[in-house]
Amino acid sequence: MSRAQWLLLTAAACAALTGCAPLDALPYAYEIEDTVLLRTLGVDVATQRLDGVAVTASSGERPAVGDSPGQAGVVLSAQADTVSAARTMMQSYGKDELFFGDVEQVVVGEGLAQRGLDDLLALMARDPELRLEARLWVVRGGSASDVLFGGEEGGGVDDRLDAMEADAEQRSATLPRTAREALVDLARSGTTFLPALAQGPSRPGDGAEGDTAVSTAGYALFRDGALCGWAAGEEAHGIHLLLGRADAGLLECAAPDGARVALLLTGVRTDYTPVFRGGALAGLEVKCKVEARLAEVRGGDALSREELAWLEAETARLCRTRMETALSHSRALEADYLNLRQRAALSAPWRKDELEQDWEKDFPGLAFTVNVQVKVAGG
Repeated sequence: MSRAQWLLLTAAACAALTGCAPLDALPYAYEIEDTVLLRTLGVDVATQRLDGVAVTASSGERPAVGDSPGQAGVVLSAQADTVSAARTMMQSYGKDELFFGDVEQVVVGEGLAQRGLDDLLALMARDPELRLEARLWVVRGGSASDVLFGGEEGGGVDDRLDAMEADAEQRSATLPRTAREALVDLARSGTTFLPALAQGPSRPGDGAEGDTAVSTAGYALFRDGALCGWAAGEEAHGIHLLLGRADAGLLECAAPDGARVALLLTGVRTDYTPVFRGGALAGLEVKCKVEARLAEVRGGDALSREELAWLEAETARLCRTRMETALSHSRALEADYLNLRQRAALSAPWRKDELEQDWEKDFPGLAFTVNVQVKVAGG
């Protein structure tokens, strides 16, 4: 059985394992007063055994239950050959039962991401306690254990991850993605992208309560199920534009008169058209329409009609550069993590078979043409 077939079978089983399953499908019964509800799961490459895994679990601060007062969070860790065995080891650490059915965030260390996500995602699909709707994060330049234990001093990293997820759903440089989305991507093309985290020293005003702070760091890029690169900064914003998302937030530029201008992107539509020459796929034309609102002008007067036209042209240039950077990197990695093949096929369904057949061969040499039109309101 091929890797793609195996992943497709796993994805097909997701509905049965994570949908409206009967309550007795859960392996244990829990008394809530004697149970630690874990919110975040971290998975790394083991340091104490060959080819094993290191698992870290965090509860965050535990609220009061009945007459029992609230309690400080706990962070537990274990190493074993499998995630399941490590979780079983944690059950022996104290008198309270550990419940993994509340895990909403799964943090993957860079080392494990380089090894590959297939095993972890397959476990999440078949384990009745774990959920494919959990958000996945990849730690850039570090381990999940470092992130979870580093957040313990400030009351736990769980609330910080929840806050970043909420921010991302509104307006952020990083979009949240679930294990289910990653599983479907990998089954379809062997590629995906996931939000990245970075840990560093805290500084005044960043909201961190301890010595370290966790922040978003663009995206981790995957090919054949394993980490193959990173996308951050302008490239991460380019990914949003290519996906037709307006989550890229504010865009700043300097006007000709020296004023600093801030634009809020309010709408993005991106269309793809495959280009054929001599019956062969030669390129991909990308057309993007952006709607933006003037948020702030600092150091200048209200924009004239000519200045507004300049601003629209400059914004189009900046957006085009972001998109071209993301496309070029995807092509260089030979990783179609943006699912461009399907997007191209949707615009030319009569040539879907040709696109499906030749895409992997043609993708590294495709010529991308990006055109962006911008309309700014509030001038």
